[in-house]
Amino acid sequence: MQKKLKERLDVFSDAVIAILITVMVLELPITMRHGAVVYLQLFKSIGIYSVSFCFIANLWYQHAVTFNEAEQVPNAIVILDLIFLFFLSLIPTFTRLMTSATTNYNVMLYSGLCLIISLIFRMMTRTIIRDKYTEKSDLRVIYNIIYGANFWDSGILYLILIPVGYFWPHVVLVLLIALSVQSFMKHGQEHTDFSELEKMATTEKRGFAGLSTDDQRAFYRLVHEYFRQARWGRHDQQKQTEAWNHFAETAKTQFNISDETLRNWLRSSQDIRRQRLN
Repeated sequence: MQKKLKERLDVFSDAVIAILITVMVLELPITMRHGAVVYLQLFKSIGIYSVSFCFIANLWYQHAVTFNEAEQVPNAIVILDLIFLFFLSLIPTFTRLMTSATTNYNVMLYSGLCLIISLIFRMMTRTIIRDKYTEKSDLRVIYNIIYGANFWDSGILYLILIPVGYFWPHVVLVLLIALSVQSFMKHGQEHTDFSELEKMATTEKRGFAGLSTDDQRAFYRLVHEYFRQARWGRHDQQKQTEAWNHFAETAKTQFNISDETLRNWLRSSQDIRRQRLN
C-alpha cells in the first residue's frame, strides 16, 4: 500500500512541476509600445523566468534523487511533500509579480518564498535519508550528492538576499539569474546518482564520492591526461607503462591513497562518467 502511494506521489509531484513550468512560460508578459514589442522588458522577463525555471528544475532533480531512496513513504512525508508542492505552486505568481514590477518588496517576497520552499524540502529530505542511513560519514556523502558543495543550494543565501533586496532589488535580481543558472548547470556536471554509490564499497563511498568538488575535478583531469597519453602510446607498451606510472604516482601523492584504492577510484570515476553520458 505504502509503495503504491509513493509511486502515485512521485507521478503527482512530476505532474505539478511540469504544469508550473508551463504556466510560467505562458504568463510571460509581452509589452507593446506604439505597435512594437518592448524587447528590453521581454528579455528582462525571460531572465526572471530563467530564475524560476532553474530553481524548480533543481528541486525536481533533488526530489527525484531523494525519493528514489525511499521504498515507501510514511504519512508524515506525504504531508510534507504536499506542503512543499503548495508553496512551490506559488512560484509562477511570484514570478509574474517580479516581471510586472521589480520592486524591493517583490524581490524580498520572492526570495522569502524560495527560502520557505528550500527549508521544507530539506526537512523532507532529512527525514527520508535518515530513515535509511545512520552513519554520519554516509550522511555527509549523500547530502553532498543531493545538494553538492554549492552555496547556492543553501538557505543561508536566501537569508542574505532578503535584506539586500530591500536596498538593491535589481542587484539581487541579477544575482538570482546568474547563480540559479550556474546551479542548474552544476547539477548536470557534478552530481552522481545514489545507485552508483551503493555499488561501491564503503571505503570507496567515503573516499571518492566524499571528495570535494575541486578534488574530484583534479582527479578527473589526471584521468583524462592519463588516457590521452595512453592513446598516444597505444602501440608502445613501454609508453603505456610510463603513462600509468606517472598517473599513479601523481594521484597517490596528491590524494595519499594506495594502489588498490586508486584502481577502485578509477573504475568508479569511469562508471560515473559513463552514467552521466547515458
